[in-house]
Amino acid sequence: MATTEEAPRGLVLPEYGPSAPELVRRRFSPRARKFVYAGIALFVIALVAVIAGRGDGLAEYKHRSSPQFTMLHPPSQVPRVEPGPGELARFRSQRGGLRMLVTVRRLRLPAYEGSVAGVLPVLADRHAAALARELPGFRLRTDGKARVNDSPGYQLRYRAGATQGTDVFVVPEDGDREGVVLSFRQRNPPRALGEPGKALVKATKKTFRSFRFGLDRP
Repeated sequence: MATTEEAPRGLVLPEYGPSAPELVRRRFSPRARKFVYAGIALFVIALVAVIAGRGDGLAEYKHRSSPQFTMLHPPSQVPRVEPGPGELARFRSQRGGLRMLVTVRRLRLPAYEGSVAGVLPVLADRHAAALARELPGFRLRTDGKARVNDSPGYQLRYRAGATQGTDVFVVPEDGDREGVVLSFRQRNPPRALGEPGKALVKATKKTFRSFRFGLDRP
């Protein structure tokens, strides 16, 4: 007559030694076990928090069509809003009279030979002339080569009355013809910024600087 084998007492075969819970029971008193299990639970909770959102409170925005890029932003401070005409992405923040915008627009370069470093300054000069027509009191502060998370670019920093801004022309790699114009604009209130306003400026600039081509988290 066929017989059935006795069901094993544990999930771990004898040749592999005692299981972790059994080791805890052998080595620790009942009171000490509570602290061991509590420590394990805290470790698991911390690990889950890291995996879920890295604990930084930042949301990811991924632009999946060409050109692909990723940005990070604190949604409660710098929410993503509906893009304007010609924009791929727009983030807006404000507090009182303080107003800030971060925008991304498509950039298509003409065919060129050599390095993109010879093309971007020409486009930047034309862009500066357009800004001068758009913004009363426009004054170019600095311009020059820029790196945006290892991508080559050229930036303009300017001021026009209470408005200051930075525009960056950037392509994924030297030789590419398709990229973006990444812009940051800040309009200041008449009074000096307090600590909350300064914190908002920092958060908005962090969003601006988080830009990275591709879909990997910056």
